[in-house]
Amino acid sequence: MSSKPLTMIALMTIAFVFLAGCNLPSSTPTALALTPTVPASPTSQLPLSTATSAMPSATPVPSLTTTPVPDKLIFATGATAGVATGTLQPGQTKSFTVSASQGQPLILILNSKNNDLYLGVLNPDASTLLDPAKKWNRLQWILPKSGVYTIQVIGGANTEDYILTVKIAAAINFASGSDTANLTGKTVNGLVVSYYAYCTSGQTMTTNLNVPSTTAYLDVFGIAYGPLLSSSSKTSTWSGVLPDSEAYIIEVIPTNGVEVSYQLSVKCH
Repeated sequence: MSSKPLTMIALMTIAFVFLAGCNLPSSTPTALALTPTVPASPTSQLPLSTATSAMPSATPVPSLTTTPVPDKLIFATGATAGVATGTLQPGQTKSFTVSASQGQPLILILNSKNNDLYLGVLNPDASTLLDPAKKWNRLQWILPKSGVYTIQVIGGANTEDYILTVKIAAAINFASGSDTANLTGKTVNGLVVSYYAYCTSGQTMTTNLNVPSTTAYLDVFGIAYGPLLSSSSKTSTWSGVLPDSEAYIIEVIPTNGVEVSYQLSVKCH
């Protein structure tokens, strides 16, 4: 074979390759291929009806537990005592408020059928004067400050009726240079009338009520010391030597809860 045909074949092959190369896609990536595709935001793909896209609902406001407002115990004009009655469910607490002055004696008597109701007392600043845990149903105390005191009646194991008697004794004021005070009063609504005087140990106290003992009678006791003249004696006069320096209570007790006008003489000498 001559070299001329080989040369022709070679030239044809080169021409074919050149023409084929003009129709092939470029091997260099286009600018579009070099730019990364940014996926759409996941949130924007969620339908508007989904919970994620809905507006959050308002947070429910918890219901408030109201504390019962205490009842104000109002004394009748001229009275030194007030009485409250009612019925307590097991564990229930009923509260009353009274206004009193520093140094005044407070006397509480709580009566119930089973004697299983108890007292609590709060000072005007809401601190505890009498802790209900003591389970007392009687109290006699000299008040530490002036203001509004809260008296609590605490229920027992059963539903029960109660009678609460609250006494705030009135002061006996002796005139300057005198050891005797003369008082005029009335057993308003048939309630006991309570007075108090600060006297000294060793002094003699003499009391005299100007009505028959069948109408009204006396009792005398020290806030701390206790009874000096028992009401069971049902007498309208008494005299005795005082054992301590403290506040002494003199009470006028009407017979059978009647209203009685009286004059009371008290002497400490």
